[in-house]
Order: sequence, then structure tokens, then C-alpha cells
Amino acid sequence: MTAPLPSLHQLRALVASHDVRAVVSDLDGVLRVFDPDLWDRLDHHADVAPGATFAAILGHPFLEEVTRGRGTHAQWRERAEAELVAQGAVPRAARDTVSLWADTPARVDPEVLAQPRSFRDQGLGVFVLTNGTDRLPEELEELGLTGLLGDRRRFLLNTADLGAAKPEREAFARAHARIRAELGALHGDGFGDGFGDERRGELDAASAAPLAPGQVAFLDDSSGHVRAAEEFGWRAVLHRRGGGEALPPLESGA
Repeated sequence: MTAPLPSLHQLRALVASHDVRAVVSDLDGVLRVFDPDLWDRLDHHADVAPGATFAAILGHPFLEEVTRGRGTHAQWRERAEAELVAQGAVPRAARDTVSLWADTPARVDPEVLAQPRSFRDQGLGVFVLTNGTDRLPEELEELGLTGLLGDRRRFLLNTADLGAAKPEREAFARAHARIRAELGALHGDGFGDGFGDERRGELDAASAAPLAPGQVAFLDDSSGHVRAAEEFGWRAVLHRRGGGEALPPLESGA
């Protein structure tokens, strides 16, 4: 049997020992994971130097615009293709390589997914905060995560919609405002089911109170994002996988 991920144990302990009302998870490298050999295969497919495809796609400066809602996923792909051509790939290979990257399936980590579901069963608000693009809703539907994200994806905090991206303080401020607004409707979605009348009354009273930053717990695989969340006032945990190694994220610093 695989040992539980230490970061999940740490997150559970944090929630148990503090007045936490909402738990926020990053997406890539946490809930959604990828084949770590993907970039080597893409370099080979494009016939470019090692690391060139990663630099052309995730390292492209236009991604900073896309994750802030100032550009589209399609525009990002076009620029990535042009950058691969500049790195020596022939145009057709560059186009095919970017398509291969975009179409490579990811998977959901079941151990991580079980944790926010457990928190929601306890009556806590559960949200996903990610440096995403306009294509993200389609990607999450393909992964089968729509149930976690709620009706109209109300529990998804996509920075392309927020207009600010991690690790910017404004991204956490806007995410916090969204969380605070959603918590008032927490029990209307049935998240309090299974609690007795006394416990449900406590949760209802808590949901009516202002949400303090210290009442939000955050899980992310980027140390920079964890530090930024802590500076904002959230209680943050750095997520690491087996062997202490974090999988490389798909999104820019996601």
C-alpha cells in the first residue's frame, strides 16, 4: 500500500487545529498530473534541443497574458509554434508538436481528489484556484471534475477570469472575495448533509460571519505560490509527491 502523501496529512492537521472554513487546492501538479516524460517526447517529435518545447510553450511570455485573461489559449498556441520554428523545428512539426502537447491526456490524482471531497462532506467550502486559460472549462470536463466544481463551476477560481494570476497578491485578494461570496450559499448545495441540527446551526452561523484570511487553507505545489498565499494571510501547505519531488506543472507556475 502506498504511504499517504505527507502534504495531505499536513493539510488535514491544519484544518483540524484551526478555524478553517474553506480549503483551496491548486490544479496542476496537485489535482491534475501529467506524464513527466512528456517534454522529452515532444523535443524528439519536434527535432529540437532538449528543453526547447518546454521553453516555447510554458516558457513563452505570452502565457502571462493568457492566465490573466488578456489573451486566448489559441493565440498562445500560435506563438508557441512560431517559437519552435525559431528554435529550428520545421513549421509542420512545430504545429504537430504543440497539438500533441495540448491533446495529451492528464489524469486526476485520486488520493488528492478524495481529500477535498472529504472536507466538503465536513461542511467546508472547497475551491480550486489555478493559473488557467479560457480552455480550462473544457479540460476539466474531460477530466470529470465538474462535480467538484459545482453548478456553473462556481467553485473554480480560474485566474483567466479573475484577471490576476498567482503569485500576485491581487489574485489571492480576488479569489478570497469570491470564496467569501460563495460561502453564504454553502448549505443551499447540501454540503451540510449528515450533520445534526446543532452542528448545522454552528455551520450556518459561521457562514454568515466575515471570512478572515486565516480561515482559508491552501494547497499548492509551487513554493512561490505558497509564500504568496501566506503573505496574504491564508494558511498554506506545499504539496510534494513521493520522494519529495513535485511533478512539473502544465500551467505557468500553476
